[in-house]
Amino acid sequence: AIGLPMKGFIIAAGRGSRMGALTSDQPKCLLPIGNLTLLDHTVNNLRASNCSDISIIVGYKAETINIPDVEYIYNENYESNNILHSFMKASDFIEGPLIATYSDIWVEPWIYKNLQEQAGDIVLAVDIDWETYYQGRTGHPISEAENVYFKTDGTVTMIGKHLSSVSPKGLFCGEFLGLWYMSERGANLFRTEFDSVNKNLNLNDPFQHAKSWEMSYITDMVQELIDKGHTIRCASIERGWAELDTAQDYKRLIDIAERQRLTTLGKIHGHVENS
Repeated sequence: AIGLPMKGFIIAAGRGSRMGALTSDQPKCLLPIGNLTLLDHTVNNLRASNCSDISIIVGYKAETINIPDVEYIYNENYESNNILHSFMKASDFIEGPLIATYSDIWVEPWIYKNLQEQAGDIVLAVDIDWETYYQGRTGHPISEAENVYFKTDGTVTMIGKHLSSVSPKGLFCGEFLGLWYMSERGANLFRTEFDSVNKNLNLNDPFQHAKSWEMSYITDMVQELIDKGHTIRCASIERGWAELDTAQDYKRLIDIAERQRLTTLGKIHGHVENS
């Protein structure tokens, strides 16, 4: 996929309530990191990865997001649905090859390249050296990690927050970053299977490990694809990223930059405001 023009999707509709006062008047993707926002960094990384066509799914305080030359898709149900249904608000635009990402993660540029170099129609970025990140991370416990079990060849067998960090014999365990690649075939498959489930379930019906179809995660849809016999692969990485889910995460970002090998972030100082 390297070198092909791609689409980029950023899911940025949620408030990020665990940021507290930091998100009282803006979504968490607008938190400043250096002279730019987290969202600016994400857009720049996608553009550097050949994503010339970028769509941002917005919801909470949508009017505060003003990045030029991107497509905006509004999720009017952002308060009642979750990340999967937010992403699928962009269904009419979801064509591969593409890279999709959560909006609350700092990801080093090399990870985007690594992701595109893996063979597969749907490829997840998965950190296999992830557990130390949770040391001292009391606001977001390790039990909330979106874990992935995969085989030696990178084939994913199970995914979700319900998985233990101790993988079954013969499998590896990593954490899903919230960043993935889909080829044209992969994007078509994802859309088709989503539509199929959507026709057969009511919004409040349970789905995979989500309490309701409306509140399901990307990981629930990925597990559905696996259960139906489709091959999902992972690009294994070691650190190089950080999730900003809570106010604690944001305040610790510079402190964890060295531990997480955030080399580009390490060059940025003084971004954390005392609040």
